[in-house]
Amino acid sequence: MIDRIVLFSIPIEELRTMIGEIVEEKLKELIPLLVTTSPPQKEFISAEEVCEMLRINKVTLWRYTRDGRLKQHRIGRRVFFRVEEVRNALKFG
Repeated sequence: MIDRIVLFSIPIEELRTMIGEIVEEKLKELIPLLVTTSPPQKEFISAEEVCEMLRINKVTLWRYTRDGRLKQHRIGRRVFFRVEEVRNALKFG
């Protein structure tokens, strides 16, 4: 199948308007999908992520777990923290 190529002159503003309308139409189709489908939330995060979230260093994180402010969960040899517990520590900490 051979497509035909047609060349014609069009003012730049008219071209911008046409492209803008097409983009707007496509965005209207996609925005509902983006709003309704949020990425899955992680239940557990690493110690590094907790330190970033709380803006603390690993020594302070260790102290928080020792004092009972945060509870660590082991999965194999790795240590993780529940996101909800970290958020609660932010509220009440």
